[in-house]
Amino acid sequence: MLFKSFKTIILTTITCMLGLTAQTQIYVKSEYIPHSNFKDANGNNPGGKANLKTIDGGIRIPVSIKMDENDKPTAWAIALSGTYASMGGAKGLSKEYYMPEILNAQMGLIYMRPLNGKWSMIAILGAGIYSSDLDNISGKSILGQGGVLFIRHAKPNFDWGAGVAINNALGYPMIFPSFYLNWRLEGRYDFKLSMYDSFEVSLGSQIKDNFKLSIVGESKGLMSAVQKDGKAMYYVTQYGHAGIQPEYKIAESFAVFATGGISFARDTYFQSRTLKAFFDGKEDYPHFNISAYFSVGIKYGF
Repeated sequence: MLFKSFKTIILTTITCMLGLTAQTQIYVKSEYIPHSNFKDANGNNPGGKANLKTIDGGIRIPVSIKMDENDKPTAWAIALSGTYASMGGAKGLSKEYYMPEILNAQMGLIYMRPLNGKWSMIAILGAGIYSSDLDNISGKSILGQGGVLFIRHAKPNFDWGAGVAINNALGYPMIFPSFYLNWRLEGRYDFKLSMYDSFEVSLGSQIKDNFKLSIVGESKGLMSAVQKDGKAMYYVTQYGHAGIQPEYKIAESFAVFATGGISFARDTYFQSRTLKAFFDGKEDYPHFNISAYFSVGIKYGF
């Protein structure tokens, strides 16, 4: 279920940092995918391999919360999130196919409120940096973004929604559809399926009060605005992983976790920063072979 074009990456620049709880949330995670061989869009091996290392983190802080008669919050919040990724360990791989590093960092102001017993509204206004040249970040690497989502609380464990997002990812403001999905089952065994800043699925078991073991899977992507052959383009890297994740709760709302498994797909390519390229998806992209996957992290308030 990996992203298949940078269309999805553009759309998720607005839905990152969204959530339906009115409490402080913090997470920090480090990922590592070992070296694997690179293949071009035709499946040929031009030589070379590379690993991927990331540092991912975010914080959301409510600045104003007011509960209604149904115990639903109307809230303002400030959100910061960012991911730094490095392929600096590339061996024998031409830079025609990749960028050594990439930074995605966003800041946003979020407003959420209930509309009635079944519907809520979330609005966001913010900006982000999407760059592979950290020594010379230009205005072309800064994207403004905003949007509105209407969330239907269909069941206590199932929320879905739709709305619109606006950003200047193609060099001028454009409006896109935006979607939200969050489905969860809780108890000794729990299941979660979510789609907003990434596609994420997990099946877990509460072994002890402070220890949980899960099977997890996730697909996510990063992009940066670059100049290539005199043209404005995006560099995109997209990857998916699946594995076993133990999670240990140190204190109330505070936990550490680790994941070990496989990276089942990792695409990396350049895409024109044009409307035509936005709608021109492909079946195959330049990519790295299957490899191992490891991550460790901490989280608070989730």
